[in-house]
Amino acid sequence: MSTKIFVLITSVGVVKVKKESNVVRMDVTNDKLQQYFQNLLTLVENTSKTSEDSILLAGAMMSVARVVYYDVLGPHEGQHLMDANTVDLVELIKPTIH
Repeated sequence: MSTKIFVLITSVGVVKVKKESNVVRMDVTNDKLQQYFQNLLTLVENTSKTSEDSILLAGAMMSVARVVYYDVLGPHEGQHLMDANTVDLVELIKPTIH
């Protein structure tokens, strides 16, 4: 009996998928992540008066993410996720920095 394993490389790390049920779970997780992201963008749009406010708020969100990552995943994996997410953030805000 053979088991197929699919490997997905995402912005949050490498995900190994063994069963179809895990794929469905990833779809649900992606939907939740997209909804959280949209809610955070709405929060930024509603509360930020300037672009500096938006960048400061993004930094505060990253600090909260670091605390959660470190508490749940440990320092090594938490730092890895922070490094990956920081690169993504810099790529997003680089065109806005003048």
